[in-house]
Amino acid sequence: MKTAFVLLRAVKLVNCASESRPIVNALAILRRDIDKTLASTLEPAAAAVRAGEIRVLRPDAALGAERGAERGAERWVLEVTESGVTIRAADALGAVYALLFISAAFLGVTPFWYWNEQRFEKKPALSIPCGTYESPPYAVKHRGWMVNDEVLIDNWAPYPENFAHWALVYETLLRCGCNMAIPRTDVADPAFRRMASDMGLRITHHHSEPLGARMFSRVYPDKAASYTQNAALFEKIWDEAVEAQEDSSVLWGLGFRGQGDYPFWVNDPCAKSDEERGALISRVLRRQYEIIKQHIADPVCCINVYGEYTALYKKGFLRIPEGVIKIWADNGFGRMVSRRQGNSNPRVSALPTDADEGPHGIYWHVSFHDLQASNHLTMSPNSAEFLASELRRVLDAGADEYWIINCGSLKPHTHLLDLVREIWQRGEVDVDAWRLRYAETYYGAEHAPAIAALFKAYARSTAAYGPNEDEKAGEQLWHHPVRELLCAWMQGKFAEPVESLIWLAGETPLPSQAAALETICRAALPAWERFCADCEAACARLPPHPRRLLATTLGLAGRLQLTGARGALRFCESVRAFAARDTARSFALAYRARQAYAESAAALEAAEEGEWRGYYQGDCLTDLRLSVSCLDALVSYLRVIGDGPDFHAWERDYLCPATERKVLLLSSKRRALQDAELAERLGQEFKIESTPKSQD
Repeated sequence: MKTAFVLLRAVKLVNCASESRPIVNALAILRRDIDKTLASTLEPAAAAVRAGEIRVLRPDAALGAERGAERGAERWVLEVTESGVTIRAADALGAVYALLFISAAFLGVTPFWYWNEQRFEKKPALSIPCGTYESPPYAVKHRGWMVNDEVLIDNWAPYPENFAHWALVYETLLRCGCNMAIPRTDVADPAFRRMASDMGLRITHHHSEPLGARMFSRVYPDKAASYTQNAALFEKIWDEAVEAQEDSSVLWGLGFRGQGDYPFWVNDPCAKSDEERGALISRVLRRQYEIIKQHIADPVCCINVYGEYTALYKKGFLRIPEGVIKIWADNGFGRMVSRRQGNSNPRVSALPTDADEGPHGIYWHVSFHDLQASNHLTMSPNSAEFLASELRRVLDAGADEYWIINCGSLKPHTHLLDLVREIWQRGEVDVDAWRLRYAETYYGAEHAPAIAALFKAYARSTAAYGPNEDEKAGEQLWHHPVRELLCAWMQGKFAEPVESLIWLAGETPLPSQAAALETICRAALPAWERFCADCEAACARLPPHPRRLLATTLGLAGRLQLTGARGALRFCESVRAFAARDTARSFALAYRARQAYAESAAALEAAEEGEWRGYYQGDCLTDLRLSVSCLDALVSYLRVIGDGPDFHAWERDYLCPATERKVLLLSSKRRALQDAELAERLGQEFKIESTPKSQD
């Protein structure tokens, strides 16, 4: 007796809700997945007779009502018989989830199949056991990603060719159970919103772009970005934004910040006190809410209690309209406290208390960009155990209405995005078991324990830059502070503190600040050397495909951390030599720093093989190549002030035989050495190794 539906490549996909663009798109995804996982062994005519069908019925809201108004949306039920599959769903997104469930559960297409380069071995048929399959409940109601700092994806291919990449981003969102998205940030193109909406995702908005409106200063570049002076113009932009999105499903983001990601009073200094600032923002929130209600019946709205909003709200100066979801934010490193801004790091709790009424959610970072110590090209520097415990605290605090996850440019962060996927569905996770499942899924069962151990070791290797548990360094620590020190040095401010680095190294003169960074570098190197060696050893034991995946994920992240720390260390040593008036040694050390940063850039480029060609050409946030250029400038600067104007002095004083050092004829016999050759030879003379010795 047959107890299963035999799924063949020739299966017929039937859409009884043909006007639904999300369902049409999801059927196209399922058809693609069937074609890449199944190979028909039957003659076309016979296959057509035996193939059966997968039928999507018209969405029925009554199905969702069975589970209650709050959690009934997106519900789906699969009825599998020997002749086919029937999908019933409460709404279009429920049908999308059901189709992707077939892809995942029976065809084996994983959530990050594209980003982790999953390989498929085609089979002649698959059996789907007969019975009823039903959507699971989610612990979080509104779930989504903010594709923020998306510079890698945006620069991977020119517009509009990059639409294909964005379609894969939105597909991955859906596979991870997302039901909303902030599609892109800054200069938002309506086409990207339409694409996300057409795939079934609800649109929501970045905290610096309330209502999804254009920046005031782009629309009115000659006007002051002041609500007190130009309220009518601001409201016109907001009204246009709401009208443009009337046909989409939107969770409206309220707020009022400056022309970028900073407080509004930078542009409009009329509000001097916290009370005045809170009052003006509260006035704007009420007006935005009124504008939305002029177009939309029963809108769902949210506001980010983020940055300067956290303190204003905690002090009672921010009045938020009733029913608006309050979104609390982590500090960029996973901890639910206010973020460091410049040198200010108050670490105010960013979780609701029993006194905070209404619905709550979070804006939480897997990827972060702060021009200080964050991770953009590498994974979060904090452990999965720590991050999972913070998300558990979020749920315990009642912030389960809305989760928006900053996913960066996606590929470097799939590991922890998968962790979030598990938590927002089930509400909890066994981290060790999840880590092993992830490794089995993408690297194979045989190698999973070793790969899982490497993922765990990554977070144990990250450098601590502060006293708090979450203050661990992403790759940006090795670049942004160095460039700030370098610029101040070359601008003649060598004896002064670098104001922007007080958060890291105190208000001390530049050489002392560099010494503080040097201490962090020296402490970091042994762990990163071990980690990279372990990655290389693991790669050697893997077959070609998982070897490539490991090398371009964990291996690349470790390499960027190691070479970045080496470059920063050599730079700090160069500062120390310069302070001791040993300019020639400082020059040679600066060149060694340049070499280390060049290794970082080369590692990034090496990860771009095949389909990923050009993926990292948009690296403008950490900007490894800029670090190389800055060190080139420093090397030339040191050469000019120490070896000029004849540019033979160092060659004569350090590289010539003692018998020739007092004979001033060198410049008349040959050209001056180029910076690279001179630095290399001086490095050998001073016994400065290419790879700095760590202190384990």
